[in-house]
Amino acid sequence: MCRTEQITAAPATAGKAAAADAEHLAVPTAPQSGLAALLASLADLPSVEARADAEMAELADASMRAMHEQAEEHRPALGNLLDAVSHIDRRETMDWLVQAFDVVGFSDGMLFQSALLMDRYHAMRPRGEVSAKDSQQILLAAVVVALKTESRDELKFSLRQVVAHLGRDKVSFKEFVSAELKMLKPLGFCVGTPTVHEFMEVLSTRISHYDHRLVTLAGFLLQLTLADACVHWGHPHAVLAASALVMAALTLQVPADAMTILLEDLCLLCPHFAEPASEVLRCCADLHILWVQSFSVPQSLVWPFAQHLRSKFAHKRYHGVASIEPPSCAPVLVPQE
Repeated sequence: MCRTEQITAAPATAGKAAAADAEHLAVPTAPQSGLAALLASLADLPSVEARADAEMAELADASMRAMHEQAEEHRPALGNLLDAVSHIDRRETMDWLVQAFDVVGFSDGMLFQSALLMDRYHAMRPRGEVSAKDSQQILLAAVVVALKTESRDELKFSLRQVVAHLGRDKVSFKEFVSAELKMLKPLGFCVGTPTVHEFMEVLSTRISHYDHRLVTLAGFLLQLTLADACVHWGHPHAVLAASALVMAALTLQVPADAMTILLEDLCLLCPHFAEPASEVLRCCADLHILWVQSFSVPQSLVWPFAQHLRSKFAHKRYHGVASIEPPSCAPVLVPQE
């Protein structure tokens, strides 16, 4: 009897010791971020979409880090891009994209995806002159590939109709398919990588309620950077998106705690930044120069592009942000609470 008690008692004693060791050796988990907490709070809402967002709460923090890493991995090398296409040619292409997408009604998300594909291709394609016709075909290929990565709601027309309309019936569908393959090969057939527009959407999740113009004004500034490759690709896109939101928030006099929240979420995206506020301020300086040039310097190279962009953002759905003047100087600190 005593022997049986000793045999059965031994595993229980060992189990307690193992549990104590596991508790001692357990790796502490990071506290839930504010963004993850916000998503988790949607679980009890009646909306199916809200409950679906709530399912992402546990994955939010890791997904944000992965988003930044993927964007940086596929970020075009600025030197290669400018070797392949001139500032003027690139700016004219972006100007056409902004105007054409506004007329056709394609989303801003698709605009940035098309621009990203174009820049990635030019930064990676074999060197050599590209004919005007080849450039047109590659542009159409980038637009259609971007369209394929969007939701089905964007597909208001067939792909053939898009090619015929945007190509003004000068590019056959067979030529387009060939150009699409030509564009995808240097990209390793990797498309749908994160854009600066997506970073803006993520970073504005917890602060958009402060002012209904906040995200729209930040979006205007980000589209303005399309005219200047050095600004658009001179900073990680997480930083560029955060900087546009900071510039918009300061201009609209949004409370300082919004900036605190914004920097918290930027740290989720880029945990390796020792001083995220400094990264943002450097980018804000570039954004401010571009904004001032586009608003009050008709001689600037971005002026024609900016006028077309301002015409687009004059629409009622953009809350009149096109008429908002830039501040007199770039911020020297990011106010926080």
